[in-house]
Amino acid sequence: MPVTNPPVALYSPYELWYYNGVALNQPYWNIATFGGSRAGLPTLRGQNYEVPYRAGQAWRAKYPDQRTITLTMWTDSQMSAGQSYPASDPRRAFNDNWQQLRQLFWYRGASGSAQGQLQRNWFLTQSGSPTMVTSTAMAEIAGSMDPTMNGRTSAAFSVDLLLADPHFYGSQRTQAVTSAGGTITALGEGVVGEGYYSAVNGFTLQLSAAATVANTTAGVSVTHNGSGVAAWPVTLDILRYTAVDNVGNNCIAGVSHTGSRLWTALLPGANTITVSAGTATFTWNDCYV
Repeated sequence: MPVTNPPVALYSPYELWYYNGVALNQPYWNIATFGGSRAGLPTLRGQNYEVPYRAGQAWRAKYPDQRTITLTMWTDSQMSAGQSYPASDPRRAFNDNWQQLRQLFWYRGASGSAQGQLQRNWFLTQSGSPTMVTSTAMAEIAGSMDPTMNGRTSAAFSVDLLLADPHFYGSQRTQAVTSAGGTITALGEGVVGEGYYSAVNGFTLQLSAAATVANTTAGVSVTHNGSGVAAWPVTLDILRYTAVDNVGNNCIAGVSHTGSRLWTALLPGANTITVSAGTATFTWNDCYV
C-alpha cells in the first residue's frame, strides 16, 4: 500500500525558529543540529589596559559584541509549500524549496541589505512554571549558503546570520512603580537597556511628575527635574536618549543620571526600584542571549 501521509517532521516543538515569520522547522526543510553558535554566548568587546609599573593590566568593563549565528539546515524533495507529500515532481519540489529559502534569507531593501527578524521559541522554566519563551533578534545574511548535495534532490547547508545587536528580545512588558517602591523582575540573561532600539527592542520610562527613579540593585538612577515640561507625563526613551512631554515638547534639558553611561537599566532577576515622587512606568523587552 503506498504511503499517503507526510513524514514525521524531524524537530521538537521545544525549540522552533522563524525568519521574517517563516518557520524554519518544516517537513521539507529543517534545522539539523541543536548546539553550535546559536547556543553560545556573545564575545565581549573591549580590552584591559596597561599601567606602567603595575603587574598585568588594569581591568575595564566590556560589552557584548555583534555575533554570527549559524543554523545548519537541510532541504529535500519529498514535498514543498506548493506540492503535498509525496511530491509529484521531486526535482521541482526541491528547486522550489531551495528557491524559497534563497529568497527568504537574501533579504534586501531599496537602500541595500536589510535586517530581518530571527525568532526563537523554546521552553524554559520561568517563575517556577514551564513557559514557551518567544524572543526575536534583528539579523542579516552573512554567508553564501552553499549547498552540499546528497544526490540531485537533497542538500545540506549552513545559514550564517549576523546579529549587530547580539541579543534576542522577548515580548513587551510594562510595570508601574509608585513612590512606595517596588521590584521589577527582568527575565533572560542580558541587561535591559544595553542594546539598540529596533523593531524588536524598546525601553521607555514614563514619569507622572518630576522625580528620581533609582534601580538600587544596578546602582543607577535617572532624574527629570521638570525643566521644560509643559504637560506631564514625560516619556524617557532609554535607548534613543530622548525626553518628550505629553504634548510633544523636547524636555531633555531636565534629564540627569548617575551610576552608568546608560540612563537606567534592568539586570537579570529582581531589581529594587525606588521613585521619589509620583509613578514611574517601565516598558521594556526582556533580554536573552
